[in-house]
Amino acid sequence: MSIQILGTMLLYMVISSFTPGPGNILALNTMISRGWKVGKYLLFGIAIGYLTVQCICTIAIYGVSEYLSPALNVMKYVGAAYLIWLAIHIMLSKPDRTVHSVNSGFCTGFVMQLVNVKIYFYIITLLTAYIQPVFSKLWQMLLMGIFVVAVGCTATLTWAFLGLKLQGAYIKHFKLINIILGILLFYCSINIIRS
Repeated sequence: MSIQILGTMLLYMVISSFTPGPGNILALNTMISRGWKVGKYLLFGIAIGYLTVQCICTIAIYGVSEYLSPALNVMKYVGAAYLIWLAIHIMLSKPDRTVHSVNSGFCTGFVMQLVNVKIYFYIITLLTAYIQPVFSKLWQMLLMGIFVVAVGCTATLTWAFLGLKLQGAYIKHFKLINIILGILLFYCSINIIRS
């Protein structure tokens, strides 16, 4: 892989990983409203979900790419519906530090990543445009996938850290912040359906 292609790939990874998406917005909201003690479970779910999606896409691109397109078409509607549900939940929520909150657990983070079409398209683009042309063996592609997941998790942790820093402001302005975050998730769902 040339330095120019590597640079282009890294730029694509950073921009795609750090821009607002469902996982980043949910991590931000959970850390703002519930803090690290509760939010760490969501982050772990997001990370494991990300790794699972990375493996699914890598295996699909490696062996059965003709079946991937129909599955993504169905996933985008499931993902959009789930994001709308999350958006409504966030818009209606109040500051709550209870551990058993609906949108702050491992399963929520994991399932959200499984239906997050943004990362499917992101990973498939990385695999087909950058990784597969250079690394043709499955184990090489999976190893590169670990790097991709690391960048994505770093982005989510950045959004979560921002959420921790905004907790005081959230308590004062939670209604406005929740509406803005909910609207961003609605926007994500509309873009998923349009893609």
